[in-house]
Amino acid sequence: MKISDFQIRNHNKLDKILVRLCEMVVQGQQQDPAEYGMVAAAVLDPDNNCVAALNYRNGQGDVHGERAAIDAYHDRFGEIPEGSIILTTCSPCTEPMPDRVGASCRDLISSTPVHKVYAGYRDPSQQTEAGDKTYHLEITRNKKIQALCQAFADTWLKNELDEVATVD
Repeated sequence: MKISDFQIRNHNKLDKILVRLCEMVVQGQQQDPAEYGMVAAAVLDPDNNCVAALNYRNGQGDVHGERAAIDAYHDRFGEIPEGSIILTTCSPCTEPMPDRVGASCRDLISSTPVHKVYAGYRDPSQQTEAGDKTYHLEITRNKKIQALCQAFADTWLKNELDEVATVD
């Protein structure tokens, strides 16, 4: 592995994809807010194949955006190749969640050859530095995208952060 495996480039291109992911969130909320959540993610491979998905609920619980995107990529192209990047409107979850389908998004991503994650917003309720992650997380520098992604995240985070503050 080289340092370049973890370096994120072409921020303008990645920001355009983040904007499309934000549009997916809005469309999902318009279509069926009980079915679709507030996080969209995509897998972008070195050949510029981009597969995006929105988090959704199924009979087992909440399928997070990263899992939905990885599953959709596998269905369409097979295994994710080295050099791919995951984009998400909110940084990958790391903590236990009883309603989540499968492992944390951090653990899921770490089980793939992906070493780069580009997000619209950093979830303050999740650890982003600790654990066994094998990727570099970078948050967009575009303040408008950050604000929009934070607004999406605030729809569930305000309650979680208020609960933590009440317990402390």
